[in-house]
Amino acid sequence: MVVAQRWAGAAFLGVGAASAALYALWSVWVPLLPTNLFVPLLDLGKMTGYRWDSALRYLALEGGLFSLYGVGYALARRGGAGLTQVLLLAALFCAPLLLVYPATAADLFGYVAQGRLLALHHVNPFSVVPDDFPGDAILPYVVFPQEPSQYGPLWAWIGATISLLAGADARTVAALPREALLYKTVAAVAHLGSAALVFSVARRLADRRSDAVSAAYLFAWNPLLLWEMVGNAHNDGVMALGGLGALLALASRRDVWVLPAVALGAMVKVPIVAAAPVLAIVLWRRGARATLVGLAIAAALVAAAYAPFWQGLATLTFLGRGDLFTASPASALRYLLTPAHGEADAAHIARLVTGALLLAALAPILYRALRARSDRDAVELTYWAVLAALLLGVTWFQAWYLVWPLAMAAPLALPARNREVVLLSVGGMGTYLVFIYLWVMGVIPGGATGAQIAAVSVLLGPLLLSWVVAALPRPRAREPWSLTSAAR
Repeated sequence: MVVAQRWAGAAFLGVGAASAALYALWSVWVPLLPTNLFVPLLDLGKMTGYRWDSALRYLALEGGLFSLYGVGYALARRGGAGLTQVLLLAALFCAPLLLVYPATAADLFGYVAQGRLLALHHVNPFSVVPDDFPGDAILPYVVFPQEPSQYGPLWAWIGATISLLAGADARTVAALPREALLYKTVAAVAHLGSAALVFSVARRLADRRSDAVSAAYLFAWNPLLLWEMVGNAHNDGVMALGGLGALLALASRRDVWVLPAVALGAMVKVPIVAAAPVLAIVLWRRGARATLVGLAIAAALVAAAYAPFWQGLATLTFLGRGDLFTASPASALRYLLTPAHGEADAAHIARLVTGALLLAALAPILYRALRARSDRDAVELTYWAVLAALLLGVTWFQAWYLVWPLAMAAPLALPARNREVVLLSVGGMGTYLVFIYLWVMGVIPGGATGAQIAAVSVLLGPLLLSWVVAALPRPRAREPWSLTSAAR
């Protein structure tokens, strides 16, 4: 047993070294150099070329990382790693990703623009847009310059702080490398902190410490999360800290702090509120007083955070994004319906259909929350609610949104849930292959409709196939042949 564990530990370190080498290759392929950073709106295709060799290189890098990820998970399950090794090696992976250009998303530059609005221009980022300051040198880098901030007030203060720490000047982008590295550092710290919280929650839910370690591994080493949170510097990882904090409070029986933790996450980015209904029902069953106190604290936190920015309901800018569609089931349905119904009616029908499906999915989840018998049941139902909200409630899907359900699933340490989020992660990275390479190269027929359908198929196909296989009846095990069985 000891020899086997030592072998597994050595193999785990080897997997970590190989993974680190592949992440280093990312930093060589699309480096965060001034020659790249000072060119507005670059992306992976523009940097590497819309060619087959680039597409195959992308496949090789991601295929290698996910293959190593699977091997490492098996070794972690066998006791080949402790929490320290998992987190230290994850931190090692973050290092080269800090030096990678955010090649599959331009959100980082939007963060910079929003941070400058508050820190340099001293205006409300929820009512004033980057376009209102045409002299700001960051403007050409912003994809949606006519949009106010779509995030929460806590993120607004984080962005302003980064602008000030970086020494930003609206007349130039000279501070952009420092701003980018600071955003990436915040994202890396949030990612590692989330992995530690996953371990803490799983330790309270799982029977064995090795299950909790493998849960932390599932989150910390996930190639999609590392790329999106650190490589692209998305703030979803900071939001996830609030959601995981809520699960930790729930599993620790500190019920008063569950909903305030969700509120803190939502003040970075709102979607984590999808976890609140299940958690509120479970909390109410455990004690109405603690639930009401927690709700009051959460409301006070939100009110205090929004107070400096409040200008009526228009301050809740995230409510106005329902007209954007991409890579979601609603988007695929909209594109299919557009030839017959026109774009506006097709979008309306798509929203109605997926909204109805979302309600149909949430109804049994909330019903089961009324009868949840354990903290693990409550966390699993939270996962299902967040997954349903992502797949059916979001019309504008992006791969980094997968951190929402993944953060809820990882602490469960359940093989079926692990398999689901890993398949979604593979599909999420596959959508970049569709949109950045195959569509632009003319491989996918049908124009934008074909690309949307292909992206949704790549995203959800592996997951749906796994559900179909799991639902198939298993053949009964045959009895071994014997004289007795032959006589029967």
